[in-house]
Amino acid sequence: MSRILGSILLVFLPLVTQATGESLRWCKTGDEIASLPADRIRVLSLNISHGRNTSPNQLLVSKSKTYENLDRIAELLVDQSPDVVALQEADAASRWSGNFDHVAYLGEQAGLECGLHGLHSRTWISNYGTALLSDTRPMVYTSMPFAPSWPSKQKGFVWATFDWTADDQVRSITFISVHLDFLRDKVRDSQIDEISAELARIDGPLVVMGDLNSEWNDPASQVKRLADELDLYAYEPDKEGMGTYGGRDGKRLDWILISRELEFINYRLLPDIVSDHLAVYAEIRPRDEGK
Repeated sequence: MSRILGSILLVFLPLVTQATGESLRWCKTGDEIASLPADRIRVLSLNISHGRNTSPNQLLVSKSKTYENLDRIAELLVDQSPDVVALQEADAASRWSGNFDHVAYLGEQAGLECGLHGLHSRTWISNYGTALLSDTRPMVYTSMPFAPSWPSKQKGFVWATFDWTADDQVRSITFISVHLDFLRDKVRDSQIDEISAELARIDGPLVVMGDLNSEWNDPASQVKRLADELDLYAYEPDKEGMGTYGGRDGKRLDWILISRELEFINYRLLPDIVSDHLAVYAEIRPRDEGK
């Protein structure tokens, strides 16, 4: 959820927004499909706030400061060594971004050589959306924009399916990076309909990560509804002190939801202040069938 003052320009310039499933894709690891680590998969989700960190006015952040902010995010990624990273408010080259691709830059700096960047919101001044980064080449991938939601900017999601060799079996696992609308329950409800319909077609376990702009106990909780519709679950959804926006005692808007054939073996919020959201880190593995 962007800060209102710094986001006025982005929110109210949708008259030339293109509804697009366009994406940027790259992988520098060669042509072979590799498997994710067998014992556990490390994942991280972060709304990178357009590389503006916690600036109260995003319009005043210089290009050099944006590079500095992104370098701090890259350091965080290197320190945590995630296998798959989900990003939101992630910019491609545009006037707003400083005329460089933030996702490609983070991938290069963090040594994550494969990327999928969904460009859900495109105007004459900005070009951004959600992204996935990994050092493993996925098998299939796609970018999906949600229906336009004026006056807020268009959101969407990307997903990628990877090979995963676990318990001596090669299986598929799909990761999703998603960003829901921050203004209205009605729009978020419609977006849940869209993403649920798309992900229900995918075989194998799901790992849904992103800024859902929804808390578990909200009256119209979209995060809870998404979990229910896709038979996913969250790590201790009622636990206090798990805020991701406005500090740990703030709102828990950023989530990692996983299928029930998976289990969390580690889940934590990272204390590093690299955005107005805290990063969420988790380690997952196949669920012990005896549990």
